[in-house]
Amino acid sequence: MSHQPHYSPMARQLFGQFLDQEIDRDTLIGRLQEMELQLQADADDEMEDESEEALESTRSLRIRIFGGDTQGMSIREIEQDLQDPSHPNAQILMRGIAFGLAEDELKVHYE
Repeated sequence: MSHQPHYSPMARQLFGQFLDQEIDRDTLIGRLQEMELQLQADADDEMEDESEEALESTRSLRIRIFGGDTQGMSIREIEQDLQDPSHPNAQILMRGIAFGLAEDELKVHYE
């Protein structure tokens, strides 16, 4: 059983605070990393009965910024894209985040 939907509203709130400049990039990334660790802990709890290999899960948090974004982005990719606010990647990502929030399409996946 998966707990991902529970994390999407939290992520939307974080990205909203980031867009409103209530939190900075480092805070955003830190909170997303905490979310990922929590999901990993939840997944480990669910897989306790499985083989040892299953525990060495390579799953990670993927954030689908908007509906057309099929791959989603890792926390690391978001962190890199937002490093330089004047870089086109950062501007594209910020617009994507704003659009995803406005359309309620921003979702968290753990895969």
